[in-house]
Amino acid sequence: MRVPQLILTLLSATPLGVSAMDLDGDGLCDVWQARWHALALPPDSDADGDGFSQREEAAAGTDPLDGASRPLVSVIDAGSATARLRIVAQPGKRYRAESAASPAGPWIPSSTDHAATDALLEIVAPTLATHAFYRVRISDADSDGDGVSDWAERQLAGFDPLNADSFALPEASGDAAVAAAMIEAWNHNAISAEIVTAAAYEKDGSPAQIRLTRSGDTGAPFTLFFKVVPDADPRRATPGRDEYQLRDASGAVVTHALVIPAGQSSASLMMHPVADALIEVPEYLDIRAGGSIGPLSLSVRDAAPVQANQRLFIAYLLPAAGVSSAGSGLATIRLSGDNDSAIVSLWFSNLNSAVNSTQVQTADDAILQSIPPFAYNGQAWRIRASQSYATDQSVLDALIDGSVELSIFTEANVAGELSGAFSPAVGFVDMPEPIEPPAVTSLSGTALDREIVRFLTQATFGPTPADLADLRSRVAAAGGDRIAAFSAWIDEQFATPSPDLLDYTMAADRQDIEIRLDPAKSYYNPDHDPGQGNRRRGWWLLARHGPDQLKQRAAFAFSEIFVISIQDTLIESRAHGSAHYHDMLRNGATGTFRDLLRNVATHPMMGWYLSHLRNAKATYDAQGNLLVSPDENFAREIMQLFSIGLVQLHNDGSLKLGSDGLPLPTYTQTDITELSRVFTGWSFSVYNNPSASTNVVANTLFSRNNGSERFEDRWMQPMRNFADSHDTGAKQVLGLQLPANRSGEQELDAIVDHLATHPNTAPFICRRLIQRFVTANPSAGYLHRVSNAFRDAGGSMNATIKAILLDPEARSLESADAVASFGKVREPLLRYTAFARAFNGTSKLKLADLSAYGYPADELAKFPENTARFRMQSTDTQLSQTHLSAPSVFNWFVPDHKPAGMLAANGTTSPELQIANENSVIRASNFVYSDIYESGGNPNTTALPNQNEEPWLYGSNGDHIRIDFAPLEALYLGVVDLNRDGVFNNLDVGAFNQQAALRAACEAVLDHVDLMLCAGALKARYAETPGKPRRNILDAAVSIRSSNNSSNTQQASVMRDRIEDILWLVASSPDAVVQK
Repeated sequence: MRVPQLILTLLSATPLGVSAMDLDGDGLCDVWQARWHALALPPDSDADGDGFSQREEAAAGTDPLDGASRPLVSVIDAGSATARLRIVAQPGKRYRAESAASPAGPWIPSSTDHAATDALLEIVAPTLATHAFYRVRISDADSDGDGVSDWAERQLAGFDPLNADSFALPEASGDAAVAAAMIEAWNHNAISAEIVTAAAYEKDGSPAQIRLTRSGDTGAPFTLFFKVVPDADPRRATPGRDEYQLRDASGAVVTHALVIPAGQSSASLMMHPVADALIEVPEYLDIRAGGSIGPLSLSVRDAAPVQANQRLFIAYLLPAAGVSSAGSGLATIRLSGDNDSAIVSLWFSNLNSAVNSTQVQTADDAILQSIPPFAYNGQAWRIRASQSYATDQSVLDALIDGSVELSIFTEANVAGELSGAFSPAVGFVDMPEPIEPPAVTSLSGTALDREIVRFLTQATFGPTPADLADLRSRVAAAGGDRIAAFSAWIDEQFATPSPDLLDYTMAADRQDIEIRLDPAKSYYNPDHDPGQGNRRRGWWLLARHGPDQLKQRAAFAFSEIFVISIQDTLIESRAHGSAHYHDMLRNGATGTFRDLLRNVATHPMMGWYLSHLRNAKATYDAQGNLLVSPDENFAREIMQLFSIGLVQLHNDGSLKLGSDGLPLPTYTQTDITELSRVFTGWSFSVYNNPSASTNVVANTLFSRNNGSERFEDRWMQPMRNFADSHDTGAKQVLGLQLPANRSGEQELDAIVDHLATHPNTAPFICRRLIQRFVTANPSAGYLHRVSNAFRDAGGSMNATIKAILLDPEARSLESADAVASFGKVREPLLRYTAFARAFNGTSKLKLADLSAYGYPADELAKFPENTARFRMQSTDTQLSQTHLSAPSVFNWFVPDHKPAGMLAANGTTSPELQIANENSVIRASNFVYSDIYESGGNPNTTALPNQNEEPWLYGSNGDHIRIDFAPLEALYLGVVDLNRDGVFNNLDVGAFNQQAALRAACEAVLDHVDLMLCAGALKARYAETPGKPRRNILDAAVSIRSSNNSSNTQQASVMRDRIEDILWLVASSPDAVVQK
């Protein structure tokens, strides 16, 4: 038996001579050197480290700069008589096998040289008796005897290895002369190159182009070898081989050689881009040709740098975290179509102090571009590597994924006063035609239940089983027309009498104070101050039990637009005033936007919070020099946050752009200054006299003080205007002329009318309301339809809210399931209220107890019988929110927040994620955990000191929030309690200790919890798919305490444990956190 051994050694028996062109006498074929760009390589070194020197690779015809390109031989068959060798060959070369019994020889050659015509060649080696070593000898052929090897002729266009005079040129004596002239041209700069077009653009498919020109005779085609090499600058990007194609002028793909045809002096090398969906900086490559041409730098770019291809990014500049500032502004980036450069523009106002510097920087403080004040209207920024961002692409990626921001550093805030992250924005000079809304198809069964829960999730503080059953019957009564049923329900909600938060707060305060007045009690405290506690608890009562859910939900939405906050110490001390402010907002749900805006503007709580309460007209010294100017805070915010916003909008909410591609501001600093004069002279209309009394009198003093806690009538009546403190000069605001000598009331009415009907107000306010009720990313068509409804109804809030809730986009279950960007993250307060309402979370403390403390009977009658109170503590820590406790006038989150990363890169807004982080998400989940697992209920409540005394006997935990497990246990038992005796034990033959029955019981509970908290999304999306959330939850529930499945006495506790875990796992799932 022969054992083959292979020696991977190249043997070249043919010395360079007439068949190998070597005009420079270095021992290497000049055509090989040109083909592989190896002119400068020493013959006997090994440039690519593959074990073969340049001399050996020249003989083999392989690439000396590519370790994978080398002589390769393998034994593919070693029989008793012959051995077959497979060679990775070079067409035009000749190969002969040799064999020996040992590496020392003697070597016996095969009888024939084999000419390679393809890249693979198989040859037969000589036969030996027992074992053998094999090697291959490579040589050149010159079939036509013209002095140019066959291999070399195959590299050169038009050369025929079988014809010594391939071109029959009268001025040249055969192929050797033509080849020699070509080599001379390669090596002695006889070829010129011109970059005709340096960039190829993916968007329009236009190629880059190099024109290569030869000199001298043009009778034969001219082969010019080229090589593509990466750009030498590591900061710049290089395109991958799949991102472009090199072609000649005819469109034929070329890989390493361009041919100038016979009769022509030049040819073009075209680099055609291959379009992709990636957003990339220019990607550079270099072309080297012949022996001396290049590098010629070309690039592949996304799109041409013209205005039509610009990408617009916007950053809304707001006070930096922890900074107290009334400043705000807007910054834009117009990114060129090729992503190579940008123009940064910005404007801002009302900073605390002078600007130190303005920087475009990353979220981790890498400075990308400084902007001097003189360049605020347009600073050029090259997208270039900077600091820890080592490549141009990494800087562009940071911009695209929302990690680039603009920061303004001031003398008073050296760490930054204003900042805003840039995110993609959509804008047009002219609004495009709105697209048609999705179809609203009829639904029944489970799909209808899912849709009802979705509707109630949007319109209330969370669906209850009773609400679901009620709407299901309403849809049936409407012949299956759910839109008609939902519309009627909305009308009823707006007509439902609303309980007042103020009445509850006053009665609860009275109770808290009076029960502590008995000196015989251990909790005696005649100085007890209820503070904001009962106002906060009253809001929880309204959210959990209020019969006017839609109006209360609207009030909550308004409170996140027209923000006041108990973070202000005076507002924190005026619980009755802030309760009245909430009731005013709730009443706004059934009025017009114009009236709501006026009521907000004249409410003393807002007057204090945005400082136009007791805002006096300007004062001057004897020489007419300005001493004190009116406060501009409210004048700015009533435009920026409460009505028209910072930039002009089309009716569909898209940005209205100027001819320069920039957004158009809605107002100027002059408008703010002029409007601040309108808001002068406003102060309390009434006051308590004496201060700590219920005696209320008209106020005639502009500078009237703030009064006393709990005697807050001055904080609950609209402000009045004091003529002596009001600026009566002529004014012009947003193009509206206000003549001189008009009263403050007249000017306010004119301004409110102007703002309410401003073309920006409808899309600006409607988008915010859609975000609060339905989805963070309404389509342009959705917003366009709602804006039209707002205008058509004269700013009617109930008509607008109805349009929001009944729009086809809101009511399309199919779209909700299919469109990833539809819906919104539930803010933590709404996430918890939904859980409490779904599973009857409540306390033992009865609302009726407050009747003894002045709670009006007609107020109590508005609630269901036996309604319990919600004495919830502050949830700032647990839920990152407490009602009326936003950190600033900008709310807890801004409408345009786009978290850095995939959401920002896709232009997807998610305001609520601004208050989400690892800790806050876990804390919110743990808050629900307490309701589920704490034996005494959720303890984040405040007990009444006498709640375990006569006549209540509620117990020390009576204030805790408990959910009702009975309905869930009924679902479980409904599957396994086959004899219907109310217990599950071994008498339930066919279910007891039966895995299928227990699984079905857990599934019944799971599907109900899924429906109430996720609108059935778990079942609809995942069904029984292994490894998916629903299957995982079900498997986990069934496995809980499975060892007790055969115990009669353990089934009740096992059932509770399984139900608890289902509740916890579903409530913690992304499908419960995201409202669809």
